[in-house]
Amino acid sequence: MDSRQRFVIIFASVAMIAFVTLAFLNSNQMGLFVSSYAIIYFALRLLFNPRMRLRLDVLGIVLLVLFVYYVAQQVALILA
Repeated sequence: MDSRQRFVIIFASVAMIAFVTLAFLNSNQMGLFVSSYAIIYFALRLLFNPRMRLRLDVLGIVLLVLFVYYVAQQVALILA
């Protein structure tokens, strides 16, 4: 099994655990789900590929944009 397959299997497992935990806690905030997926993705990405590459990571960019959007939305809600 190469490192990409191992990354996908572990990411799917950890994301499933996070989803089940948040669903069990009766959370219905989309930002919480997206934030947890983004943190899990970047943490596992750092663990499995510690050297920086300059190729385009579409999933990483989408998760980062969504994470920043939901964080900015919560900050604006707090400051308003």
